[in-house]
Amino acid sequence: MLINSYIYIPVGDLEKAASWYKKILDFIVIHRDSLYFDMRTDNGVRIMLIPSEKNITSQMQYSTGQQPAYGFCVDDFDSIKEKLEMNGVQIGEVFDYFGRSLSFFDLDGNKIEIWEDYAYDVR
Repeated sequence: MLINSYIYIPVGDLEKAASWYKKILDFIVIHRDSLYFDMRTDNGVRIMLIPSEKNITSQMQYSTGQQPAYGFCVDDFDSIKEKLEMNGVQIGEVFDYFGRSLSFFDLDGNKIEIWEDYAYDVR
């Protein structure tokens, strides 16, 4: 039985990236060593920051442009959008397709998407 999931995010500086993910998306470092930082939110969303020496990013390239390799579902789209803007994070266009979504980049150029999941009535 699956109980949770995690994603690997390549970053240039583990400490700097961990501070950014804490400030912007409320992740807390649970474990840190030279191989990875295990970060989680209060409700169990989990990421693993891994060192990237060759400026590797996690988005996918399509003929229509970049697509985030990962995203996070949110229960308060407007609040997180405002938090991103207040912290100087440049956000992309807001789309409304089975729930609102937008994308942005972390400090290392990894494209991230947030999505107001249509399965929940959050508006």
